[in-house]
Amino acid sequence: MSRRPACSRHEARAGIFCRADMKRTVIRIRILGLFLLLALVSGCSSTVDVGELRGMVGDEPVVLLSTSSCGYCRKLRADLRGWGVEYTEFDVEAEEDGMRAFALANGRGVPILLIGDKLLHGYSPDRAHELLIAARLLPQS
Repeated sequence: MSRRPACSRHEARAGIFCRADMKRTVIRIRILGLFLLLALVSGCSSTVDVGELRGMVGDEPVVLLSTSSCGYCRKLRADLRGWGVEYTEFDVEAEEDGMRAFALANGRGVPILLIGDKLLHGYSPDRAHELLIAARLLPQS
């Protein structure tokens, strides 16, 4: 099988010997990107039964699922204290209820913050603050 010479020095260095090879490479990269995007979207689309989660963790308006060693959990605790928000906390590593709540929340990492019927995965202080304002759970300043 003979290969046509590269069209440019860059293509020669990359081992691409004709435009058709380059097009195949671009198509492969795009297909891989599509698969990665689909995997990301399908992982985020799982639904959480907040009613069942609420039944497990109780009626406290703000619930934090965390671990003792998590740096972002420490930051979120400090934010909640700074805002004057009372919350209930479950350690997902040390407490059975925390582990069950983590599973019900489809947890993949901590912190997870339950504000009313809204679930917030990860450390996002701006979004947490917005949800607390919307739920009218921030003390009057």
